[in-house]
Amino acid sequence: MEFTSNTIADYALALSAEDLSAEAIDAAKRLTLDSLGCCLGAYTSPPSKHLRALYGSVGSTSVGTGSATGRSENSGGGATVFGAGTTTRPEYAALINATMVRYLDYNDAFMSEGRACHPSDHIPALVSVAEAEGATGEELLEAIVVAYEIEGAGLDTGATWEHGYDYVTWGAFSTAAAAGRLMGLDRAELVNALGIAGASNLSLSVSRKGAVSMWKGVAHPYVSHNAIQACQMAREGMTGPERVFEGPGGFFEVAAGGDLSVDALGGREGAPYRITRSHVKPFPCGYYMQPMITGVRDLVADHDIDPTAIEAIEIETFGQAAMLLGSEEKWSTDLTRESADHSIPYTAALAVVHGDVTPEHYGRAYRTDPDLHQLMELVSVAESTEMNAAVRTEPNSTPSVIRIRTADATHERRVDYAPGHAENPLSREELLNKFRSLAEPLLTEAAMDEVIAFCDNLPERSDIDILVEKLKV
Repeated sequence: MEFTSNTIADYALALSAEDLSAEAIDAAKRLTLDSLGCCLGAYTSPPSKHLRALYGSVGSTSVGTGSATGRSENSGGGATVFGAGTTTRPEYAALINATMVRYLDYNDAFMSEGRACHPSDHIPALVSVAEAEGATGEELLEAIVVAYEIEGAGLDTGATWEHGYDYVTWGAFSTAAAAGRLMGLDRAELVNALGIAGASNLSLSVSRKGAVSMWKGVAHPYVSHNAIQACQMAREGMTGPERVFEGPGGFFEVAAGGDLSVDALGGREGAPYRITRSHVKPFPCGYYMQPMITGVRDLVADHDIDPTAIEAIEIETFGQAAMLLGSEEKWSTDLTRESADHSIPYTAALAVVHGDVTPEHYGRAYRTDPDLHQLMELVSVAESTEMNAAVRTEPNSTPSVIRIRTADATHERRVDYAPGHAENPLSREELLNKFRSLAEPLLTEAAMDEVIAFCDNLPERSDIDILVEKLKV
C-alpha cells in the first residue's frame, strides 16, 4: 500500500487493543519496563541535566481547549519529569524523559536489512502525553503499538537511509500519529498534524556518524517534542499540508526519490505487529555491536584466551555497521562517551578485557585506559559481501563474524542474533535484572516492584499517575 498521511491516520485511529495479538501486548509491556529502566540509568547524564535546567518546570502547562471529539475536559494538563517529579508542559516533559531513554544507548532496536531505529524513543514521550491527557494504560499501550508500527514501517521502506536522512525523520510521523491518538484528534486534525510535523523534521544522519555528540541521544526526543506541538496546533485548528508525502516538494520527491509503499501494517491481512520484532539490548551501545560483543566475550571465555596473547581481532560485518561503527575516528584514544558506545574497536577491547560491557565501561576512567587503547590497535573492521547478503536474506538479523588470532590458533565465531533479539529473547529474570541494575541507585525496592507491576498490568491501569509518582527519586 502507498505510505501517506491518510494511510497513517486511518491506521492510527482504527487500531484497538481488542484486536492486538497477545505477542504485541506482551512486547509493549516488556519494552515499557525496559525503557523506564534506561531512563533511570541516565537520570544523572549531562544532556538530561541540561534539559531539566532549561525546561523542567516551565510555568504554563496550558495546551489548548481541544477539539469537539478530543479530551477537552483533560487537555491543558502538565506532565511529570521522570526522577525530578517536577511538572512542565507535556512536550517538554517528553523531550526530557525521552532523552534519558536514549543516553546510555541501552534501549531497544528495530532492524530492517541492516538499517536500525530505536522505537522505544517514543515510550517516555507518550507516557508524558498520556499523563497530560488523562489517558488509561490501555490507551497508552495502543499508542505505543502505533508508534512502533509507523516508525518500523517507515524504516522498512529504506527511504531515509538511502538519501542521507536519519531514522528519526520517521519519528515525526510516528510520534504525531501516536500522540495525536492520545490527544483525541479527529481524522482531519491528525492529517494536519502529520503534515506539520512531517514538513518540518527532515533529520540529517550526521547526528550518529563520525565523531558523535550529545545530540545523538536528543535527536529523536526533539522530533517527538516537535510532533507533539504539531498535534497541539492541529487540535487548535492549525492546518498543515495534507499531501506531505505525495504533494509537490513533498517527502516522496525530496527525501525518498519516489513513491513509497509498505507491506501490510500490523494486524492487517494477518501481518504481525512490528513491535514484536523489536530487540532488547543486553549491552549499552550501538545495536550492530551486540552480536560482536557476544562473540568476542564467548570466544575469550570458551578458549581461555589471555588478552596479552592476542595478535589480531578481526570483525567482519555488513556495510551499515562498518560505516557507522568502524570509521577511522573510532580508533581515537580521546573518544567522547557518545563516540565510544559507537566504536567497534573500543567496545571489542572492553569485551576482551572485562568479559562484559556495562554503562560504567563508557566512563572516562575506562576510555583513557592505555591497555584498552593497545587492544584497540589490534582490531580491524571489514564489510563483506557475505554479511551484506545476510542482512538482505534475513532483514531482522545483525550478522558478524569474529576472529581472534593468537600465535597458536585462530578462533572464529559467527553471531546473527544477539541475546535479547526477538529470535533469542532475554528471559523474564534477565529483563528484570537489567531494570533493577539501572533503577537501584535511585529507587527503593518497593518503588521498583511497583513500576514492574504497573508495566505487567499496563492495559488494566486507569491512569498513568501512579507510574510517574513511583519514578521520583
